[in-house]
Amino acid sequence: MSERVLIALSGGIDSTYAAWVLQNQGYKVLGVHFRLDPFSSPESDQRQPRPIDDAPRTEGEQRLVKSAEKMAIEVLFVELGRRFRHLVLEPFLEEYKRGRTPNPCVTCNAKIKFASLLDLADRLGAAFYATGHYARVIKHPESRTHVVCRALDPKKDQSYFLCRVPSSYLERALMPLGEMKKTDVRAEVIRHGLCEPSLKPSQDLCFAGAKKHTDVFRSLGYEPQPGPIVDVELGQVGHHKGILNFTVGQRRGLSVALGKPKYVLSIDPATNTVFIGDKKHVYARQFKASDVVWADGLAPMGPACFDTKIRYKHKAQEAQITPIDGNDTTVNVHFDQAQPSITPGQAAAFYDGDCLVGGGWIDQVRRWFPETERLDSCITTV
Repeated sequence: MSERVLIALSGGIDSTYAAWVLQNQGYKVLGVHFRLDPFSSPESDQRQPRPIDDAPRTEGEQRLVKSAEKMAIEVLFVELGRRFRHLVLEPFLEEYKRGRTPNPCVTCNAKIKFASLLDLADRLGAAFYATGHYARVIKHPESRTHVVCRALDPKKDQSYFLCRVPSSYLERALMPLGEMKKTDVRAEVIRHGLCEPSLKPSQDLCFAGAKKHTDVFRSLGYEPQPGPIVDVELGQVGHHKGILNFTVGQRRGLSVALGKPKYVLSIDPATNTVFIGDKKHVYARQFKASDVVWADGLAPMGPACFDTKIRYKHKAQEAQITPIDGNDTTVNVHFDQAQPSITPGQAAAFYDGDCLVGGGWIDQVRRWFPETERLDSCITTV
């Protein structure tokens, strides 16, 4: 085949090897690197692709250039820093200020990366575009709609992060690593000498670099405010320096010593209060999900059962999904078994088998207390 494919390159092992695979499948591969730094990227927000600089700015870009030279792949870069700041970073801060824990990767994939790849593929005459995600794209057997499916390597499956990517973006998307294991990818990268094999994947926010997320927020002019820490059974037990340092289910870093582990149960931004309690209080059976994006033709018309994933490392569990007032973009989610640390602001991904059929934002969580209902109404998160 001789079709041109545009691939997003970060300088890491996965995207590099994805480009190598496509090239060996006969595609004409063109690389693109998105510069998303919201602070150092030019304010002009240049959306026109340009040749990579003679002096790449970061270590990742230096690795990218070396790998591209080995594969004889041309690489363009696009400045999207201001767009990233407006569509991802500023909403990220606003969510934290509301006492929620957002997932910027889910937002970035839908609003920045995949949207930009599709736009660039059109402008550069590419038949397809590709990423290094461990996920697959197939046609759903019933709707014939293009949907994301779980990767064959369950330990590396990244489909959750794509739960809000619209079906229309997927028709020309390729994900070469979806049927591969990470260990095999790593071995092949070493065998072909494509990039630094000791490179470790980032576990932090890509836009923060070495900064903490609170430092990033200060760069945006936000200063965290102190407030009380309240145990739902014992009352006030301490103080904190800002609600941005906490998330539901958190056990470490609470700055209180009560003789046994305590967990964050909810956060009230109106009073800057962090509520904590015993592990049994972290569990919940139901929540509301809003702004749900469904794969075309797969939105439920009434109550339906889907395997539901409430965070990346969560093992999806069966839940009943019920549209509220006939509106499938807002649904009630009810698990058969209570789940720990359902966190407002995080994404809920809905699966039909291995197929990802929708994704929304966790809004309201009703905590489950087997011994009493009194505390439930006190810390229901809205």
